Amino acid sequence: MFEEIWSWAYAIGITIKQKDEKLLRALIFDIRGEETPGRFMEKMANKLSEYRTNKNIALDVSIKPELFKVKWHGDKFYYMKAAVLGGLTDALATRGEK
Repeated sequence: MFEEIWSWAYAIGITIKQKDEKLLRALIFDIRGEETPGRFMEKMANKLSEYRTNKNIALDVSIKPELFKVKWHGDKFYYMKAAVLGGLTDALATRGEK
């Protein structure tokens, strides 16, 4: 499950980075400090919605629906958060190759 979350985060990270690296950095910065599942998911969903609906950005990114089907608490939440942030930061560190 966490490998799928990492893969999803990496894929959207690459998509965002291709548009503008600053957008990816802003997403990582906004969600990294959230320590509760609800606030983390809300921040991530809001930011991705902004990237999708803002006419100046207009990226084809969306949140993974399976993330809303699981009750995130305790260690499971921190593993999910690490998978998301790991995928996004790995996309940020990727230089040109896919």
